Amino acid sequence: MTCDGQLSHHLSLLCPPVLSLSSPPVLMFQEVWGRSFCRTIEKLVEVVQEYPGEVEHIYSPSCVPLVRCAGCCGDENLECHPTQTSNVSMQLLKIKPGEQGQEYVEMSFVEHQTCECRIRKAVVKSERRRGRGRGRKRKERQRVKDCD
Repeated sequence: MTCDGQLSHHLSLLCPPVLSLSSPPVLMFQEVWGRSFCRTIEKLVEVVQEYPGEVEHIYSPSCVPLVRCAGCCGDENLECHPTQTSNVSMQLLKIKPGEQGQEYVEMSFVEHQTCECRIRKAVVKSERRRGRGRGRKRKERQRVKDCD
């Protein structure tokens, strides 16, 4: 190896090659819109969310992959809802903590097949009502204190 060859060899060890500093490609609007709009997508759903009455048992796995509706509708008054569903059965391990027993069980879950944007149902918040006359008595007491 010549001196020039040795020098370039040592420099290459000291100075790693410069990586391209170009930014990653930009996802175009149409693709972003298509990926984010209301559609079916596989989600991991907790078993106890689907079977809330089964909290005394432990299931393995604790969550299952289900196809569900998700995404945006482009209007805050709309939300993504399933229009067609089907059932899917899965085998899980059911563990009974108190009995030290376990068994394989088949459980049925709902999957969404098609989705659409529907009008969001308004959530009615119940207003707090004061007891009859409570506010009036406080005001009267306040007036008496102000007069003293």
